[in-house]
Amino acid sequence: MTKTAFFSAILVFAGTLISASLAGQNWNSARLSLLYGGSIPFNFNSIKAYSEGIEIVDGTILGITLTDNNEPGHDLEGFELTFKTFNGQTAVSGTVNDLPLNVIRVKAENNLGLGAGTTTGYQDLDAASTILFSYTSIPFSDLIWDTHQLSLSYECGKPLSAGGNGTLLGKPPDYYAVEIEVELIPTGPGF
Repeated sequence: MTKTAFFSAILVFAGTLISASLAGQNWNSARLSLLYGGSIPFNFNSIKAYSEGIEIVDGTILGITLTDNNEPGHDLEGFELTFKTFNGQTAVSGTVNDLPLNVIRVKAENNLGLGAGTTTGYQDLDAASTILFSYTSIPFSDLIWDTHQLSLSYECGKPLSAGGNGTLLGKPPDYYAVEIEVELIPTGPGF
């Protein structure tokens, strides 16, 4: 690979977030609102970026709306936020080549009003659902998107010593993309 090809390689993570609305039950309603950052590009345009990876902090902001309709036997206590590839995609797809999913890692943290929640830190992208954040409040108070928000941060190509799964050095240059699905899952007795 020549230096020109090496510097012109661009990896793009197109994160399409699917809003989950679980309003089909009578006992609660849940909504995940994408406020910012529906498409996250990773531009690898230097040797440093290839060797050290790229981190995008607070690249996506999500609003959380969760309402308990006080239906007996279905006590809302909080939620879990999970993520996975959309439609079970098994690789980060390029025009010609593919990369393993675990070159992308995602972390969810409190951005506003969810300080009592628990983050699981950076998690590898996978085709199976993985918990990013959980929140419990007993007694539960309704959450509204403009006062209860999570931020998603992203890593791509971080070396093993930085907690990642290895650099992208030696990977073929291409335009890579993957879609992810984020789901808001209410928790508590009866769910």
